[in-house]
Amino acid sequence: MERTSKAVRVGSVTLGEGMPKICVPVMGRAPKELREAAARARAAGADLIELRLDSLPPMPSMEEAEAACEAARTGGGLPVLLTLRTARDGGPGTAEAAPYEALLTRIARSALCDAIDCELSVGDEVFSRIVCAAHEAGVPVVGSSHAFHVLKDLETPARWLERQAALGADVLKAAVMTSGRVQALEAAWRMARAGEALGRPYIAITMGGEGAVSRVGCEALGSCLTFGTAGEASAPGQIPAGPLRTALEVFHGAFAHMETMDENKRNG
Repeated sequence: MERTSKAVRVGSVTLGEGMPKICVPVMGRAPKELREAAARARAAGADLIELRLDSLPPMPSMEEAEAACEAARTGGGLPVLLTLRTARDGGPGTAEAAPYEALLTRIARSALCDAIDCELSVGDEVFSRIVCAAHEAGVPVVGSSHAFHVLKDLETPARWLERQAALGADVLKAAVMTSGRVQALEAAWRMARAGEALGRPYIAITMGGEGAVSRVGCEALGSCLTFGTAGEASAPGQIPAGPLRTALEVFHGAFAHMETMDENKRNG
């Protein structure tokens, strides 16, 4: 694992440098389905894939996890972010902390993936132990927090990012449902402000149709990564990877143009 103050290496991809990367969720009930989904993700232009272990049984065995990782890697040939989304964070996976910790720890130590997602909702102590085990194995950790309901306090996701950083996550992520355009923009802005202050790569997402601004305009928010689809979506508001890349390139080109203009002004 390599990390600078604002960049984290995940396989062949660097998060926190250049244009935000596109991650495509890969789901399936069997290795063959995962292999095919990973191939579709690559064809759609993904930079890395998110292997959703929760698309298997609620708490897959280590053998099932190994087969899933192998299928995703061979099918896509891309870096793999492994995620087991539990009921704590709106997924189908079991909310029990002990088996969650055991599985993620074993996977990290087995070098089956390039990064792991760890839910802050598992609790500080378990989160810290998973992070330590992953770091000992040289595997970066994406901390994550989700709310699929509209939050009363829009500072909550910013505090999630701060807590993930304090507990050692390499990349910080918060995704929240919002109501209306103004709230979507405000929530995204608050997360971006917190992420910038923390000095490490972060992902700020507002879910749902009106939150799409955080997905296509992620570079303006400072996010290092956004999620696109190549088939089934894993969260509300995800956009097909192809059009998403086009939008990212437009934003990235605009930022590059402005930087060139600013440099020309400084040089007289």
